[in-house]
Amino acid sequence: MYSNLSKQKGMIKIEIKHLQRLLHKALLYRLMGKINKLLKNARIPHSKLSLDTGRARTWFNDAYNNNEDIQLSSLTRVLAVINSKDNIEKYKLSDLFDQKILQITTLMMSLGDEEPEYVPAFIESEHELFIDLISDWALLEDNKKLTFQEKEHFKKIQIMLDKEEKSKC
Repeated sequence: MYSNLSKQKGMIKIEIKHLQRLLHKALLYRLMGKINKLLKNARIPHSKLSLDTGRARTWFNDAYNNNEDIQLSSLTRVLAVINSKDNIEKYKLSDLFDQKILQITTLMMSLGDEEPEYVPAFIESEHELFIDLISDWALLEDNKKLTFQEKEHFKKIQIMLDKEEKSKC
């Protein structure tokens, strides 16, 4: 039924599960980048962090490069190691969880309530955030971290946003 609706109105079909996966990957990409920034500030190399958390030498580097969703207990270990070199009291929670990360999380939560036919309108309503996300997904694609379906949906979102930009001109 939805495919007929999208054909009739010229809409691009975006599947919620793939959009949620893309948002999740962008969230992890940004969060791991924030963690990496804290490590750089504390002058802690990935290998030292890995060993100091009781993991294999390549654990954090692999997690960082592969955009992995580390566990909360692992995050706590990372913060403990950072704190041993650079007192974390000077940091705020927002240094790790900034407005963009919270916006992405809010989108992921609200997306579950959306009907498939309203996903394009949902994306358009968050135009500026999705424009930002395009660059995250492009980097993830360049690093071969997107599945075939995620790449297809990334391209569809790009097309949708491009059309919206052109219609504003």
